[in-house]
Amino acid sequence: MLEDNGVKVYPLSLASEGFFGLSVAAADGGPAVVVNVWERISVERWIFTAAHELGHLLLHLDAYRVDDSTEDKAEEKEADVFAAYFLMPAGVFAHAWQETRGLSFVGTGSQVKRLFRVSYRTVLHRRTGHPPASASRMWGRFQAEYRDRYGRTLAVTEEPQGLKSAMAEAHSAHEPDRLTPHEFNGDRLRLLSERPSRRS
Repeated sequence: MLEDNGVKVYPLSLASEGFFGLSVAAADGGPAVVVNVWERISVERWIFTAAHELGHLLLHLDAYRVDDSTEDKAEEKEADVFAAYFLMPAGVFAHAWQETRGLSFVGTGSQVKRLFRVSYRTVLHRRTGHPPASASRMWGRFQAEYRDRYGRTLAVTEEPQGLKSAMAEAHSAHEPDRLTPHEFNGDRLRLLSERPSRRS
């Protein structure tokens, strides 16, 4: 989509857990985004990085300086918020969250992340609207339920049921859209059967 709208995308595999991507302004040969597609970085993070860098291109054009590599924390937060709303627009996100009624908190996170192809953390931050204290509490709640269910917590960069890169998919035989245990959740099915019927 970015390339269809004139933004060049350059995937770069760089063995670094601290570099996810960057953007290049038109004056320097862009608009372009560079995304670190190193195999130890999740595909969901690749997608978020591309949207985050698009946010910089749209919101912070005056901030591009080739001789300055420092990051402005306020601009980084704005680009994060832009990416979260760009990938999960308000109305669609609210509807998707509502449709998971009856699932556990972890189950809801799983369903919504799969729908939008984003990480668990992105879903949780989007749900809280990004106030740091609230996001931290929600992540703690998610981790507690995940630990109760699976006997351990998630690492910050861990992405269970994550997307596979095209290269990994080419070497494996999977159904086009794999089902997860959350699709067979009894509470979810019970809730669907209890919805009041519409009368004409």
